Formats: sequence, structure tokens, C-alpha cells
Amino acid sequence: MESSSIIAKLLLLITLVTISVISKANEELMMQQCHNSDNPTLCLRCLSSDPTAPKADQVGVARIILRCVNSHLITLTNNTSTLAWKHRTSPKAASALKQCGLGYATAKRGVGKVEAHLIAGDYDKAAYDVSMTVEAPTVSCRASLVTLNFNLPSSFRYHTEVYLALTQALLRIIDRF
Repeated sequence: MESSSIIAKLLLLITLVTISVISKANEELMMQQCHNSDNPTLCLRCLSSDPTAPKADQVGVARIILRCVNSHLITLTNNTSTLAWKHRTSPKAASALKQCGLGYATAKRGVGKVEAHLIAGDYDKAAYDVSMTVEAPTVSCRASLVTLNFNLPSSFRYHTEVYLALTQALLRIIDRF
């Protein structure tokens, strides 16, 4: 009876040590993946917000970052709709915001394509779609609003900058596959 108790305790200890080692390895993978981004803290914050991150491999890390990008895209889309409504009497602002909304719709489709490419292991196509359909519309939107000297709310600027920083982190992660 005493030997079975010792064996049970030993198995529990081995399990805990194994879990700790795996967790540490995954933490190192997340840090390694975010290290080369322009904003490693933001990248790590995104990863730590997802409960699946500790078990994620490289592709899983990229998909988590993509989910964070998508979350900010949803916020930007909603903010753009609100701004367009508030500035509907200004034709230039309304037109620019409408173009931003169309760009965000393109980016939303791009997020879905990137996800599919990551799952399929087609990393070149994933990187291309991140650059051309996920990132480009937001860069274009920001540029057109800046050109108009449009006074953007701080929350809109914040979500745009976070979105672009996470998009860059995602590109760098995919480029290392």
C-alpha cells in the first residue's frame, strides 16, 4: 500500500515537471516569435490573451496573432461606420470613410484567406494576403484620412496602430516558416 502511494506521488511529480517543461518551452516559442516584431510587448500581450497560446506551435502562434488582428479590424470597421455617420454632411470625409469601410471589408475577407493558407501550410500565399489584403487597405485608409487633415479620435488611431503593428508581427512570423 505504501509503495503504491509512492508511485502515485512520483507519477504526479513527473506529470507536473513535464507540464512545467512544456509550458516553459511554449513560452520561449512565443517570445522567440514576437522578438523580431516592431513591438514585441504588443505581440506577447496578444498571445497571452489567448488561452490556447501555451499549447500553440509556430502556426498556432500566427493564427492567434491573426485573431487579434481580426479583433482590431472589427473595432476599426465599427468605428469607421460611426465616423461616417457623424461626418455624413462632409462629402470628402464621407467618401474617404466609405472607402475605408470598403477596404476593411476587403481586409476581413483577407483574414479568412490568410487563416486558410496557414492551415493548408501555404505560407507564401498567407504572407502575400497579409500584405495585400489585410494590411494595405488600412494603410491606404490612414493615408487618405491624414491627407484630408481629418481629426481622428484617439481610439481610432490607437486601434489602427495596434492593427498595423500586429499585422507586421504576423508577417515576420510567417516569413520565418
